[in-house]
Amino acid sequence: MSDKEYVATIKQICEFLQSDPTPDVIQGLRDSFSNLSMHLKAGPFLEVFETTISNIPFGALFSLLAAPDNKLIVSVADVTGQLLNPVTWTMVHQTFEDYIIQGLAHPHSTFSEHYGPHLWKCLEGKSDTDTTKLAKRVLVHLFNVGIAKDYLFSKDSLKVVNSLLSGNESQRFRVYDVVTAAISRSDEIFEFLCQKGIIDAFVKEGDSDDIMAVMNWHELLPILCTAKSAYDYFSLQGIFSKSLQQLNSNDAETASATYSLLQVSTLKLFSRMVDAQGVNPAEFLAEYDIAPVLGRLISTEGSESELKSTAIRCLGAIGNNAGALEHLAAENSALEALADTYGRSIGHQRVEYLQTIACIFGHAPQPTNTTSQACYELYSRLAQGKFLVSVTQEIMKGFEESCAAGFAVIQKMAGHAWGVREIASSKTVISFLLTRDSSRVKTAQQWQFSAVQAIAEAKDAQGAFDSDDYSRIARYVKEGPYYVDSTPQVALGSS
Repeated sequence: MSDKEYVATIKQICEFLQSDPTPDVIQGLRDSFSNLSMHLKAGPFLEVFETTISNIPFGALFSLLAAPDNKLIVSVADVTGQLLNPVTWTMVHQTFEDYIIQGLAHPHSTFSEHYGPHLWKCLEGKSDTDTTKLAKRVLVHLFNVGIAKDYLFSKDSLKVVNSLLSGNESQRFRVYDVVTAAISRSDEIFEFLCQKGIIDAFVKEGDSDDIMAVMNWHELLPILCTAKSAYDYFSLQGIFSKSLQQLNSNDAETASATYSLLQVSTLKLFSRMVDAQGVNPAEFLAEYDIAPVLGRLISTEGSESELKSTAIRCLGAIGNNAGALEHLAAENSALEALADTYGRSIGHQRVEYLQTIACIFGHAPQPTNTTSQACYELYSRLAQGKFLVSVTQEIMKGFEESCAAGFAVIQKMAGHAWGVREIASSKTVISFLLTRDSSRVKTAQQWQFSAVQAIAEAKDAQGAFDSDDYSRIARYVKEGPYYVDSTPQVALGSS
C-alpha cells in the first residue's frame, strides 16, 4: 500500500463531508473510513495520524454520529479509537471536551465503548491535575445521569480500574469517589462491584497504616451507605463494631497524636452515619451505641481538648436527626454530660456547646411530642434551670460567634411550644430580643432578626405572649433586621 494513498483517502473524506448526505455519499464515506482505518493500521502511523487530524475536524467525526447508517458509525468509531490511542488525555480534553459526553451518550456501543478505558486512565497520578479533576467530574456526571454502567464497567474498563486500585492512594481514592457516585444509583451496581472485588479493595483501606487514607475512607463510608445493601455489607464486615471498639480503647500504646486524629475521624464517621440514606438512625445507634463514648469524652476535663470539642460537635450532628435524638434521650448519658459540663465551658468551647444545643433543639421543623420533651428536659438541666438567661449573657459579650450561636438557640426554641412559653414568661428576655444594637455586625443583627421572626411565626405565639409584647414582636419583624429609628429625640428640661 503506497504511503500516499492515505492522503487521497483523507482528501476524499473531506470532499464527501462537504457534500449533501445522499445514499452515494454515505456509501462513499463508509468505504473511505474503512480504507482510512486500514491505512492507520498499516502505517506509517504517525504520518497518517498527523495528516488525518490536520485535515478532518474532530467535530466532523462526531457529526457522523447521526448518520443513518450503522456500518458508517462503526467505521468512524474504529478510526476515532485509533486516533485516540496515542493521545494524552490532556490533549483530548483540551481539544475535544465538548464532544466527550456526546460520544459517551451515543446509543451505539461500538462508539461509546472506546471512551470508558480512556476516561478511567485519566485518574492516574499522585497529584490532582486539571486532567484528573475533569476526568473524575465527567465519570461522576455519567453515573449520576444513569447512562454509563454498561461501558464504564466493561471488561476493558475494569482492567484499568483494577490497575488504578493497585497504585498510589490518590488514584485509588479517585476511583472510590467515582464508585460512590455509581453505587448511589442502585443496589445492583453495588452487588456487581462486590463480585468484581472492588468493594473488598475499599474495605481493606480501613486497615491502612496511613492515617490520611483512613480519614478519606471514613469520609466515603456514609456516602456509600446511600445504598442499604452497602450498609448491610459493611456492617457484616465488622467495620462499625471495630471502629466503636477503637473509640473505647484505653490502651496506653494508642495514646499518640496519630491515634487522636483517628479517634476524631471515627467520631465524625458515626455522626454522619445517622444521616446516611440506607441507614435507620435509631437501629444504627442501638447496635453501635456511640452515646456513652460521647458522654465520657464530653465529661473529660480540659477545655482545649480537640477530642472533647469533636465529641460536642458530633453530639449536635447526631442530635439533629430526630430518630437519633430519640435514642440519645432514652440512653441519656451523652445529653446528661452535655448539661452537666455546660456551665464549666468558656470561650470558643461555650460557643460549641450553644451550637450543639441549637442543633438538638432544631432537629425537625415539627418535632414529635417525644423529641420535643427530650429537648425540654435538656433545657431544664442546663445552667441550673437558668439557661435562657445564660444565653442572653453570652450574646451580650458581643462576639460574632457568640451572638450567632445564642440567637440560633433562641430561634430553635421557638419551634417548640415549651420554648415559646419560656421566652414569653421573661419580660427581660423579650426586652433584650427587641432591643436593636447597631454596633453589632450585620451577621449578628440577621441572627437576631431570625430569632424574633421565628417567635412571631410560631403557632403558639399569640396565645403565649400578651397583646402588647406580640404587637412589638410583629412590628420588629415588619421593620426588618437593620431598622434604625430616625425619630428625632427632643431633650426635655427639668421643671
